[in-house]
Amino acid sequence: MIVERYQQRIFQLLYGIVRDRHEIEDVAQEVFLKVYERIGSFDGRSQFYTWLYRVAANAAKDHIKKRARRPAVALEQEALVAADERGPEESAAAEETRLFVRRAIDALPPRYREILTLRELEGMSYVRIAEVLSISIGTVESRIFRARERLKRRLKHHVE
Repeated sequence: MIVERYQQRIFQLLYGIVRDRHEIEDVAQEVFLKVYERIGSFDGRSQFYTWLYRVAANAAKDHIKKRARRPAVALEQEALVAADERGPEESAAAEETRLFVRRAIDALPPRYREILTLRELEGMSYVRIAEVLSISIGTVESRIFRARERLKRRLKHHVE
């Protein structure tokens, strides 16, 4: 029941932090196993969803720490997209931009990738992010600001 209800959202969160689809499946399995083993430690002071996200975020951070160096992602495979109405030049330019943005996000430190994922992909409020990550709202604000600034700098160099 828990897996069915939250699996998609946990995968999205993990993707924002781990960034490797193959590794996400392993981390997600670990998350749901931890939740099953530790369900008794959920004290009800926060929403279950918040507690689950905290478990998932911690598992993702632990996973990143365990791998000495992130292997190169096969961006070439991910770059293959279905043909659409755009011409070949427009498609190539759009794909190049998409890949550059993806690389810029991947290059952010994990804590910035994580916070951008929670805010931009999950649509969480600053208060909710603070609960999930066990940090102050001020820290949430500063990390989001710094993450966006780093991303802007990287993207600005690409545009110039």
